[in-house]
Amino acid sequence: MGVVSIDMNRRDAPAPRRALILCGGGARGAMEAGFYQAITDLGISFDLVVGSSVGALNGACIAAGMPSCELADLWRRIRRSDVLAWNWRALWRGGGPMTLDPLRRLLRKTLPVFRFEELKIPLVVATTDLQLGMPVHWHDTGDVVEPVIASMSLPGIFPPVVIAGRQLVDGAVANNVPFAPALERGVHEMLLILCTCCPAANRRLRSPLRILLRSFLISLDTKYSCELDHLRRQGMAILMVEPRLDRDVGLLDFSHADVLIRSAHDQTIAAFAKPGIAARAAA
Repeated sequence: MGVVSIDMNRRDAPAPRRALILCGGGARGAMEAGFYQAITDLGISFDLVVGSSVGALNGACIAAGMPSCELADLWRRIRRSDVLAWNWRALWRGGGPMTLDPLRRLLRKTLPVFRFEELKIPLVVATTDLQLGMPVHWHDTGDVVEPVIASMSLPGIFPPVVIAGRQLVDGAVANNVPFAPALERGVHEMLLILCTCCPAANRRLRSPLRILLRSFLISLDTKYSCELDHLRRQGMAILMVEPRLDRDVGLLDFSHADVLIRSAHDQTIAAFAKPGIAARAAA
């Protein structure tokens, strides 16, 4: 059965030319802050932001007008306690042993605006509907924070978020690299950095949680590769960076943000500085 995307509150608008696609990857989302800094330094613009999972968090900050240096500073300051906490009530009632309430409070304190219609750049947030088993995209009007929290709610760890009667979980479950909303809006080019790149592990995994999370990443990588190949065969212009990391960063390990930001920035500058790419991207 094919996957059907349900768009909420869609308005007719001119087709965007270039989309910034922000994927999931947990704490590796710091790389998207470095990527954003690099394309800002290169003068590369975009007129649509599409985010899934931690990409929805970064996307909300970017679309709300947060400068690239401020987003990078936010990632450098952030600690696990700023994002998640034990969900003691849920341990008894079910739903997930941890909560994203600290992140919810941080967003309410940090974002310049909280509603889609107030954003400086149009934003689409990808979530997954548990009951319908399909992606649901949020945009145009309404609150931004709750869809972002839903998009980051990794099932089994965080409880689903209920919005408009829908029980929603991590956008990565249905669409970790959310190409579809950009395609539906007729974009001509896409910009992205891959945060869930899953290099070969150098040691055996023994923890059930680590085994589960790595298996999840392998699944996401496989689906993304198929979609990317299809888009390229169709002639879609995609400017992307697949960063090489010298360390294995866990999805909930926020201690490597500075290294990830600098690495992503430098690798993006190097990739886009190749003959013809920077000129085309900045056009």
